[in-house]
Amino acid sequence: MDQSGSEFAVTVLDVRQLSQEESNGLTLLWMLEGSAELQTQERRQLLEADNLTVINRNQRWQLSSVVPNATLQVTLSGHWLTRLYSDIFTHDYHIPDETSGSWPQCDELRHLLRQLLVVTLINHQSRYPLEANRWLGEILLLLTTRFQQPARISQRVDNPGWSKRITQVVERIDASYTRRITLAEIAMAEFVSEAWLSRLFRKEVGVSFMQYITTLRLEKAADALRLTNRPLHQIALEQGFASTRMMSDLFRRHHNMTPREFRRLRQNTAAGARPRMATSNSLFPVAVDRLFSLLNEPETCGWEPSPLTLHQQQERVVDLRDVDSRVAPLRHSRVMITLRELDDLLREDVRRELEALDAQIPIYGIDISEPFLSSRLFATGWDDPLMAGYACWYNLHQIFTWLAEKKWTVLLHTGLTTRADLLRHFLQQSVNHFPADVTAGWQFVWHWSSQASEDARQNVWQTQRLTLSEYLPRAKFGLWHRFAVNSLPEHDEALYNSSILKQADFLACPADANELLDLAQLDPARLASTENYPVQKIRQIQTALRQQQRTLPLWLLSWNTLTGNTRATNGWFFRGALLMHNLLGLSEQVWLAGFWLNSGLQGEARANDTLDTSSLALQYNHGLPRPIYWVLWLWQRLRGEVLVNDKNLLLLRHEGRYQLLLRNTVVFNPWLSSEEAFIQRFRQQYRIQLQGLSGKWRIKSHLYDQHNGALFPLLDAFTVASGPDEEVWRWVRHKARPTLAVCDEHLHDCWQTTDSLESNALVLYELTPLT
Repeated sequence: MDQSGSEFAVTVLDVRQLSQEESNGLTLLWMLEGSAELQTQERRQLLEADNLTVINRNQRWQLSSVVPNATLQVTLSGHWLTRLYSDIFTHDYHIPDETSGSWPQCDELRHLLRQLLVVTLINHQSRYPLEANRWLGEILLLLTTRFQQPARISQRVDNPGWSKRITQVVERIDASYTRRITLAEIAMAEFVSEAWLSRLFRKEVGVSFMQYITTLRLEKAADALRLTNRPLHQIALEQGFASTRMMSDLFRRHHNMTPREFRRLRQNTAAGARPRMATSNSLFPVAVDRLFSLLNEPETCGWEPSPLTLHQQQERVVDLRDVDSRVAPLRHSRVMITLRELDDLLREDVRRELEALDAQIPIYGIDISEPFLSSRLFATGWDDPLMAGYACWYNLHQIFTWLAEKKWTVLLHTGLTTRADLLRHFLQQSVNHFPADVTAGWQFVWHWSSQASEDARQNVWQTQRLTLSEYLPRAKFGLWHRFAVNSLPEHDEALYNSSILKQADFLACPADANELLDLAQLDPARLASTENYPVQKIRQIQTALRQQQRTLPLWLLSWNTLTGNTRATNGWFFRGALLMHNLLGLSEQVWLAGFWLNSGLQGEARANDTLDTSSLALQYNHGLPRPIYWVLWLWQRLRGEVLVNDKNLLLLRHEGRYQLLLRNTVVFNPWLSSEEAFIQRFRQQYRIQLQGLSGKWRIKSHLYDQHNGALFPLLDAFTVASGPDEEVWRWVRHKARPTLAVCDEHLHDCWQTTDSLESNALVLYELTPLT
């Protein structure tokens, strides 16, 4: 069976001997039945039944067998491939070894090849090109997303003086010379100017950019004339010439003879020609009924189906017996809960929510966002010593005594406009009114003002600092500043050079990824930079501090990742893994991280139907947990020594137990977050093996994604005009948590799992040995 054309060829033959010279395309082989030995310039390989392999371009190969077989060969023209995907030959393509088991992406390739073979057998005369191109397009997409590996680097011993830049440029040219390639394209890929690259190329290579490409094309054309019988027009097309006439004219100038004369003189000349493989091919047809029988056999399937996505499969094998013994424990930042005003703590519902939260996620302290002396508690006459047992002091006693019982720190804000006399009266009366264990947990933070003069800042800072040291000498006094978006030292020069910074006990700041973006004019580069913006901003601040020879604890009082700024996008854009990715990064950088208790106190909903996205709220209305709540809950479960830690995988060991956290961190335009067909393209495949585990183990998994625990999809299911009632709230609260699965497994030196995670989904596996 044979179906050929200028763009691709599909054949099924019983191959006993087949030799192929170098070609400018890709060849896929699938051994449907029997076995054969494949010999390429790089290796020998035994292909048994159901084996797959890819032969990259510019390779000679030979297939031989002594037993009957059925071999599917799909040959894809290099010129056609580069028209579809200009950079296809900047990589090689490789099928992984399947001796240890079937791989999902290989099963997917077999499925697509099977479909291609079916339409080739049916061979509907008018529809065949359309049907074949459909399956070939899926095959190419699978190759470029799952089977890529770095291209073979050609040895350039005759040019040892080339710089790394020019070597890279030449490799790019060698990978793409068969299509129209320009200096501007190469310069853009190398992030340099055309003029500079042109001068450097001529200086090191000795010829211009276009002269090198033309010479390379002529060399490849000469090889094809000498080693193959392909017609001139096909060789011209394959080697990137605009026409056969252009190739002939250039060839005559370069070799002083026409291509036909060159072929006649050189094709049979032994001198200078590379040895050719044996050409005595031995091929037999495969009976059609046999092919139909093979196609009717059930398809093999690996661990699970492998849908086409934009990401390659994450595959990892970890031998727990060989992990580095010098491992560090996972760090956790302290959790600070923000409230708007001090008198919010008088509300019974707020206290109840804080106590429930502390039972799940230990709280370090309470941050009062507004300047505390502006609270309604400080009414007229509060600073009269005779009123200390009444009104505000009774309420203050309730608040601060309760905080002390919980052993929570309380962070109080002051600023340039805070009156020094009122602050002194408050501290004086507090020391007289409260026992020492109540005021021992008080900390203060002063808001830096960029508009004020340095003298004004110095006077206020020093006055408040002296007042604090007089009444609460152990209280920390820190500095709060909203740093510039890029956090470079020159943009906050006044702060970094101020003597106030040298006297501060800590430095507090916010970090909101949304400040990078204008969603009306979305820039893909800036969008991608938001992935770990809070972590990067903190690192930039730390770098600037080191330049000033300062080391200060950093308190990240409010932060956020990319989100939507309307109710729709904020709800639909699930960000579980994105939040966890940043939280794990921040744990290494900041002393504490802040979160609002709920969206009501935060005042998240604005009058213009937009949302305040400058910080994260743990809860929604009626105490419903928002995504960051469950991310924090999973983060608090993580314990032990870090064995593996990268963007997608975290492996921990703690007292003989293991925890494996997988996350599919994705950033994309939140306006598209409700498009199911779009976000499914970001689904990530994982195949993980942990070797060295034996015996009986209990495996727990907590899956958190848009369909397992996300709050807003659950709320959207209730679109009644009258709104949800109390029963609905209870049901949503029950459903809005990660899905838990538990099983016991008897392991024999290995535990393995395959996961397919949606965009920003995460799953935590906990492995506990059973005695």
